[in-house]
Amino acid sequence: MSSTGIPPNPSPSMVLQLLQRMTDADPDFRFMSLNDLLQLLTIAKPDLLHHEYNIGARTVDALAKALDDQNGEVQNLAVKCLGPLVGKVHPTIVAPMLDKLASLKLKNSVDNSLPSMALRAVVIALPRPVPGVPPTPDVANAYNAVSRVVIPRLIVPAQRQHLQNEQAKQKLPPPPPYMFDKASDMTPEAVDVMIEVARCFGPLLQTYEAESMLESLLSLLETEQGSSVMRKRAVAAISIMALYISDSALQTLVNHMSIALQNPKVSSLTRRLYIAVMGAMARCIPRRFGQNLPHLVPFILGALSEEELETHMAKISDGEDVAPDFNEVHEAALITLEAFLSACPQEMRQYTDDTIAACLRFLKYDPNYAFGDDGDDEEMGSDEDEEEEEEEDEDDLDDGFDDDDDDSSWKVRRCAAKALYTLISTRASGDLLESGVLYQQTGPILVKRFEEREENVRLEVISVLSLLVRKTGEGVVPVDLVDDQEHDLHGALPVNRKRRRQSSVGGGVGGPRIAMAGLGSPIQERVPQVGPHADLARLAPSIIKASVKQLKGKLVPTKQAIIGLLDDMVNTQRGGLGEFFTSIWAPIMDSLQTSGAGGSSSLALSGGNASATPTTLRIATLRLISDISKTHSSSTLHPYLAKIVAGVIKAVDDKFYKISVEAIRAAEELVKTITPPRSRQTAQKFKGELQKLFEVIMDRANSTSADAEVRQRAIHALGTLLSRTSSADGANLLPSEARQAALGVLLARLKNETTRQASAKAIDSVAAFNTSSAPFEKQWIQEVALELSTLLRKSNRGLRGASTQALKHLVMSPACKGQLETGTVNTLVSSLLPVIADNDAYLMGPALMILSVLVQERADLVLSPELTKVICNFLKSGSPTVVIEPLVYFFTNVGESGKGKDLMRGLLQIVGVQGEATVLGQLIGTLLVSGGDSTGVTLEAFTKELENDANDDTRASLALAVLGEAGMRLGSQSTLRPELFLKQFRTEPDRVSRAAAAALGRAGSTNIGKYLPVILPLMTRTGNMQYLLVQSVKEILQQLPVLTPEIEPYVDTIWDRLLEAAKHADNRVACAECIGRLVILDGSRFMPRLQALLKDRSSALRGMAVQAVRYTLPESDDALDSILRKVLVDMLYTMLQDSDMEIRRVAMTTLNSAAHNKPDLILPHIGNLMPFVLQESVIKPELIREVMMGPFKHKVDDGLEVRKSAYETLYALMETVFSRINNIDFYDRVVAGLRDENDIRALCNLMVAKLAVLDPDETGRRLDSIAEAYRGILSTKLKEGAVKQDVEKHTESNKSILRVTLLLQDKLKGTGAGRGDAKAATSGGSGGSQVWNGYWDWVVKDFGPQLKVLRDENRELHRA
Repeated sequence: MSSTGIPPNPSPSMVLQLLQRMTDADPDFRFMSLNDLLQLLTIAKPDLLHHEYNIGARTVDALAKALDDQNGEVQNLAVKCLGPLVGKVHPTIVAPMLDKLASLKLKNSVDNSLPSMALRAVVIALPRPVPGVPPTPDVANAYNAVSRVVIPRLIVPAQRQHLQNEQAKQKLPPPPPYMFDKASDMTPEAVDVMIEVARCFGPLLQTYEAESMLESLLSLLETEQGSSVMRKRAVAAISIMALYISDSALQTLVNHMSIALQNPKVSSLTRRLYIAVMGAMARCIPRRFGQNLPHLVPFILGALSEEELETHMAKISDGEDVAPDFNEVHEAALITLEAFLSACPQEMRQYTDDTIAACLRFLKYDPNYAFGDDGDDEEMGSDEDEEEEEEEDEDDLDDGFDDDDDDSSWKVRRCAAKALYTLISTRASGDLLESGVLYQQTGPILVKRFEEREENVRLEVISVLSLLVRKTGEGVVPVDLVDDQEHDLHGALPVNRKRRRQSSVGGGVGGPRIAMAGLGSPIQERVPQVGPHADLARLAPSIIKASVKQLKGKLVPTKQAIIGLLDDMVNTQRGGLGEFFTSIWAPIMDSLQTSGAGGSSSLALSGGNASATPTTLRIATLRLISDISKTHSSSTLHPYLAKIVAGVIKAVDDKFYKISVEAIRAAEELVKTITPPRSRQTAQKFKGELQKLFEVIMDRANSTSADAEVRQRAIHALGTLLSRTSSADGANLLPSEARQAALGVLLARLKNETTRQASAKAIDSVAAFNTSSAPFEKQWIQEVALELSTLLRKSNRGLRGASTQALKHLVMSPACKGQLETGTVNTLVSSLLPVIADNDAYLMGPALMILSVLVQERADLVLSPELTKVICNFLKSGSPTVVIEPLVYFFTNVGESGKGKDLMRGLLQIVGVQGEATVLGQLIGTLLVSGGDSTGVTLEAFTKELENDANDDTRASLALAVLGEAGMRLGSQSTLRPELFLKQFRTEPDRVSRAAAAALGRAGSTNIGKYLPVILPLMTRTGNMQYLLVQSVKEILQQLPVLTPEIEPYVDTIWDRLLEAAKHADNRVACAECIGRLVILDGSRFMPRLQALLKDRSSALRGMAVQAVRYTLPESDDALDSILRKVLVDMLYTMLQDSDMEIRRVAMTTLNSAAHNKPDLILPHIGNLMPFVLQESVIKPELIREVMMGPFKHKVDDGLEVRKSAYETLYALMETVFSRINNIDFYDRVVAGLRDENDIRALCNLMVAKLAVLDPDETGRRLDSIAEAYRGILSTKLKEGAVKQDVEKHTESNKSILRVTLLLQDKLKGTGAGRGDAKAATSGGSGGSQVWNGYWDWVVKDFGPQLKVLRDENRELHRA
């Protein structure tokens, strides 16, 4: 039995027993019996009363009687029971039930909305259709009941003729009376019945039913009876009904509204309602409704015109009371304008100027308060003295009109601010921001409106300006803003080819300490003369002045919003507040000391200002202090450091962990500000402040009562402090005793499970920056090394990675040299062997670097048969190319130790020909040259093997790779001649020929004078010889870090030979890479030649030139960047407009490479380059042709490859420069791509998944279009007898679509997507995405098992 006494499987007889108790005179008994009935119906089987018609009918009668009960609680329970009852009774009872409820007249109740509420509950509980799926018999029966009983009552009498005719044909009784005949019947709940009928059965509604219900709703809007709530519900109902009416009916509705709004005598109420209907419909059916905007927008802008405002102000001056109606109309107009901007941004482009003017006009609209004429703004600002400011601060922007409770003009101003917010969010990127429209027209007025007397309007205004500032800063994050302690700057393999070549011989160990991102004091970048950043810089003084004034007030939400705005400015400008420090630091520090109760606001802002409290204000202030310290030079911060440090230290000790964590983060940035190299000359001056920071950080890190997050952050900060005071310049800033105590804390925390990963990262930082001037104690080194080695066996991959990096920097540290004991080394080696054996590329590089350093000191302990076996197995079955540089460095050190004989034997015997010849040859050649005779193998042995095993391609390739590497490392001392490699060239470019060409190039890269005079004359030959020699030249050029005097005499000849070779298609890719390398080596000489090639008559040379440009982009060189800065954009313009389709395809990949490698050069111009890419993504019918394949016609799209390349470029650009792309045009192409070929469709599907994160607002607006495209894909059925490949492709395509569908539903449901309620339809969210809701219901029904599998996969992924 359950806790209520209802058995798990109740029977119909129990329902009868409860029905008898429902007639009891005691209302408590009636209530309890209804409650038991509700529980019974909830847990009972679906067919409980299917075979008990009489009991079901009696239950309906009893509940109908209970609806007229004198007790309100009994009535409410009766309504709740109706929903569960619907599914338990026989379908034939549904229609009588609906009729009884619709006809119910209450005698004992004063609440006349109860019948409508009961009817609504029944309609919701009925089985409803799923779009795209044929209706089941239950759904059809439910719709027939609703159509016969409910819908006739919702149709206005004037539209009943068609219904009466239908009833007469079927010999049915005449239609029942109209539900809204009397004023007392016009309740919001009655309109809710119509909403639910449309929402639940909309797809099945007949045309005349939908249009007749729409006419009824319009009549409700126009009637003078009924409440305002009822009219609002009617607006929502019209928007939902619009989904199911025909295009002609929609056009009729639009015409009806247009005619009504054109009437100069239209009432304010009617005008407001029709304007609200437009906004609601725009959200629900944006694509269909957007076509009518040219006819409707003028009515909205007319309502917001200057003339109408002046007329209104004149009436106010004459003493007429017209404010309420005026404010309501214009509030509705601004809400609708925001809906148009949000739902139909493309159609609203032509009204941009008028929209901005209208929003700004009503942002300033305040008939009861005057700020002064706009023309006097500057004068007022300049004449305003401090005394006046203090007086205003005391008033704290008091409304001054508290006695005017009827003033609702603030709602109009708030809606104007929201409309501006939407305009900026949809049109800023790559559009209005670059043109300067937003800053020039809206910026000064937004700043002026900081004086707004209503706080929630003021918060909206600040949020609009904050959004504008954030949009300005969106884009590529500079390296100097990245926390240099958060990631491994030392162990990452260099991306630059030049650095890779320099460190390929193992010389990169000391490199990490030379140039570290974020170590130097930030330098304020030059503000460009034009562009968004320039506009922001010009507006900054006004923003700061207005912000300081607000910060001196008492309202916490306003202060938090201002702090957030300043933080956005800092992050956008990468500093930029230095010149205002004198005025801003005092109010910022006052905000940090805020305590007690503050003002609050009901406004929900993205920044969290709606729920602003003194606590959240302090957290935001600490974040601002941290960002200012990170982005401004130490010299500008020095005058204020003492007060800042005192305030931050006080916050670190706060009991609330979030404040403490943020304060520790700010303290860490202050440590960087005080210590070298940022404050190399003045560090001693702030030694006292550093000591205070050290003490409070130590206290938090060593505390056992502090929150885990606080301890972890404190450990991180402690690592930063120790690392910054480890250099020669900073060693005397921290006493030796304090340093050792801090190191002891890190060791202790390394042994604690909750803090060990943070401790490993802190030790990593300390070890990486440590020098011999601040040595570690020997015992500490042993304990830390052993503890870190034990962590390598843990299952947490992040912990293993942090431990490996820490170990690497510990053994590489000069302070650790010669300090490791024998037992420690043995333990380290035994712990690292499983890491290498696991073949984890993430850990392999650091592990090899550790072994490389240990080999230098204790080769006898490191080199063992076990290590040789592990290394050889990895080379056989692993991915050695990923960690080639650490491998080369390890083999170099092994050779130099003189103990490489066993390793060489393992390479030759265990690996042999089973490994990758290129990699294995490079490693053997490295070991051979560095180890000399100690390896037991000579260079001549490989020369002989090349001659003896000429017929064994694998052995010959390996021997050539070894000889090429050895020749390169020996340089001029090499005895190898070019003829040795040339003899291996064959008539076809097989494996041996390609290996010989690569070996020839590597050997010749350090012996230019001997090799190039032989190679260049032979390049005049055509065929395979020329192809292979181009490969050799490419290898030579790739190995050259700079243009050396040895190759200088040959570069012009090389250029000419490459152009000749490029006439043959097989050579062009390699020739393009060679020309790219020549440009990199000598840009001033070859860049003009490359530019000329882009305009050559030969399409082959132009195509090769485009590829050559792409090969120059990954290189990081200041001289080359200075040249590219002048010519790159022009070259891209030339490429993208080439007449050859294939060249344009390659040009788009070049643009992609430029965006990845040279974003600072591309970002300002991406808005002008994007249209070329978007144009190539459009299907061109003229490129589609029909070809005959036997008896069948087959369509061939010659533009498919170019289109694929365009979408690949869009996908890549989305990840790098999305903030500067016009998201409206971008999304248009993505949605169009979902209907394209399979490969493009798959790519666009991935783009939708990313866009859900990058731009959730626009994604929510496009849900309906996405749903239509997805439904078309999932509805596609394969033909019978489809081949296995097509079946697999189809299955994978559906799985991908379902995965993104699930992602969109989960991601966007919090913003309103996926809600089908009427409230969401008018809330401005994406709740009106009815097409998406129907698509989701269909997917859940037809693809439920697949969705469950995908959910399980996601759950497992997150758990891992």
